[in-house]
Amino acid sequence: MNRIFGTLLLFAALLWTACSCPPDEQTGELALGSAAQGFLNYEGDETLIFQNTSGAQLNFTAIRGKETSEDQLCYRTTCTEAKYNSPSSCEYYAAESERFSFFSEDSNVVLDLLLYSDVYDYGTADFYDAFQLGFSFGTPSITGHHIIEPRFTGTFDISTLELTDLFYTEALLVLNGTTYTDLLVYEENSLAVYIEPGKGVIGFKNAEDTWTLQQ
Repeated sequence: MNRIFGTLLLFAALLWTACSCPPDEQTGELALGSAAQGFLNYEGDETLIFQNTSGAQLNFTAIRGKETSEDQLCYRTTCTEAKYNSPSSCEYYAAESERFSFFSEDSNVVLDLLLYSDVYDYGTADFYDAFQLGFSFGTPSITGHHIIEPRFTGTFDISTLELTDLFYTEALLVLNGTTYTDLLVYEENSLAVYIEPGKGVIGFKNAEDTWTLQQ
């Protein structure tokens, strides 16, 4: 009887091994492209000073500095276990991302800026670089994305992505008496953020005030 029980245990173990997927496999590395690397001109140790029309100032620092991390971008499934909702395996690239989280001195206002890569067409190693903005001014908060550039040759159709690019370009915009050109703008409800590519955040607003970066 013990021999039969042992045989059944061995068979079950072999069956489990046969049905289990191997670990994910890294097939490449992906650094941020040149356009993404140059999208924000921050080091992580600067103080950003914004001022409204009344002369009040808000000072921001990135308390964690420049955060560089590595994301696992699965682009192809290589194994799926037969059981429902069981783990699967994929081929992936180790992709670089950069984050700057700027907090006002009282932490009431937050600018969270993320540069990252993502998969364009699952099943192929086609990627794109993007920017994610998180902005909160007290209780209200917004999150928006902007496509920076595709990282492959061929047709890039943004309508096929689950991500929606919520930014639009203003060729000419006056904020607090200063004229800016070619700004990326994201507005939602009473909040807005203004981005100058190659520099970073040059202004934002809430329901009461517009604040602009002091040079």
